[in-house]
Amino acid sequence: MIVKLKRKSIQYSDLSPRQQYFVIGIEAGDFRIINDHGKPYLYPENLFKVIDPTEPSDWVTEFGDDGERYSYPEILQRPGFFEDYFDGQSEAFTKFWQLINSNLSRAA
Repeated sequence: MIVKLKRKSIQYSDLSPRQQYFVIGIEAGDFRIINDHGKPYLYPENLFKVIDPTEPSDWVTEFGDDGERYSYPEILQRPGFFEDYFDGQSEAFTKFWQLINSNLSRAA
């Protein structure tokens, strides 16, 4: 899935309106993308225009108790994965970037 920021916002200064972003996961209505600073953050879906709605075939989708959707590649789907990533745990960091680099090389 590829999205583009609808309009520049001071609140989201780490995103550029002309840049297209690959969605690497969906979490309770938010898109997880790699921002302009190279960080995989969550952003509200309504900030973006969907350029290509095709979702990767390796995504696993689960639904929470209130019907909220969680879709990620299996390796990122583990509860606490991104907490581990942002806490600097090397295993999570390595797995994340191996997956991203693999996906980008396939897309090229």
